[in-house]
Amino acid sequence: MTDTTTEQTQDYSAFKAEIWSKKLNAGLDKTCVMLQCVNRDYQADADKGGAQINIITPQEVAVGSYTGSIESYGVAPNTKLSLKLNQSVYFGFNVPDIDQAQTNVGIMDAIVTKAKSAVESAIDRYLFNEYKNAAATNVAGEETKLVTLDRTTVYEKFVSLAKMLKNSGAIGPQTKGWVVIHPDVEELLLLSNEFTNTANVGDTTVTDGSIGKIAGLDVFVSNNVGKNADSYTILAGTKDAITYASQIKKIETLRAQNSFDSLVRGLYTFGALTLNPSALAVIKASIA
Repeated sequence: MTDTTTEQTQDYSAFKAEIWSKKLNAGLDKTCVMLQCVNRDYQADADKGGAQINIITPQEVAVGSYTGSIESYGVAPNTKLSLKLNQSVYFGFNVPDIDQAQTNVGIMDAIVTKAKSAVESAIDRYLFNEYKNAAATNVAGEETKLVTLDRTTVYEKFVSLAKMLKNSGAIGPQTKGWVVIHPDVEELLLLSNEFTNTANVGDTTVTDGSIGKIAGLDVFVSNNVGKNADSYTILAGTKDAITYASQIKKIETLRAQNSFDSLVRGLYTFGALTLNPSALAVIKASIA
């Protein structure tokens, strides 16, 4: 007698949340621009399932000239910040043959790519929005008084961004910086004589995905961020500035009602926190 229950009892182990979490996060790390600019120091805590991670940050350490007695020990590390995974985006798609998807790595990779596209833009925009937390001394220009960029001044402005980060102590001998720009700003930069004369790709592009380096900053480009009408935001920083964590909250596989397809849907949650405002620098600009 033929078993008619097979279709309803298929093994969906290939779509378990922990497997998807590894596959999806690995794909996002390679292509999502802003994820290359943040740290994931608290991802292990997020993997335990919590929606909020409490972070204790150290205060400044007291130093002074020793003259036989110590005048101050500073303040104990007692500042608590909360990293909340309160952003959510879903993905959903059809799988024509669930058995084939489970056994064919190529199909699984293609499905992961589609799911990645569903969340990538949301992450880029969300993380870039942390520019609002940059230290006030590290911000040049404002919406009512934009810094004007053209091909003769754009390189100089990038150098000034690096200078802000160096003056605030964010960039040092062991700390690399980054800057994220919109393609419109990239066009100016590529037309700049200073950039084209110094940005030899073989020598300066030390980070995958960057188009070069200026004053110690790896330059990344994203069409998801950095433009609002005729206003452009250029964001620079180091990985110490922003921490990020994510979870595949839920994966479900259902049978379609009107076909032999399977439906796979998932809920992806994430959050970010600016831990070091002095490690971010911003230019609000217009293009001449």
